[in-house]
Amino acid sequence: MRRTLVGLNVAMAAGSAVAAVIAVARPTLLLPAGTDPTAGLHVYAEAYAVRAVPLAAALVYLLKGERRALVPVLAVAGAAQLGDACIGAGRGVTGMAVGGTLAAATHLGTAWWLTRRTGTPVVGTAA
Repeated sequence: MRRTLVGLNVAMAAGSAVAAVIAVARPTLLLPAGTDPTAGLHVYAEAYAVRAVPLAAALVYLLKGERRALVPVLAVAGAAQLGDACIGAGRGVTGMAVGGTLAAATHLGTAWWLTRRTGTPVVGTAA
């Protein structure tokens, strides 16, 4: 795989993990400006982090050399980021909307490129 794609995907995965850890420390950053935090905000931030950090770690590991599971993990990471982007857009959290969109496009675009390049069927389709 091209180093550029590896670098972009690592940057997006790392960015997501770092944002999740920051959100645990300062959960109000997840809210639109002027929104008051609730008790559930801390739970959401922690739940976000326990998904984002291991997923980013798995993706970075696969990008460093283990390729067998790369396309499905890129697809899962892209789907999670697309969900984050939709939540961010729906809640007015611009950083979440933009960051999620960029990460989803990077992960899903790379998965698509790899399947087109190698002829590997997309997960869930017949060979």
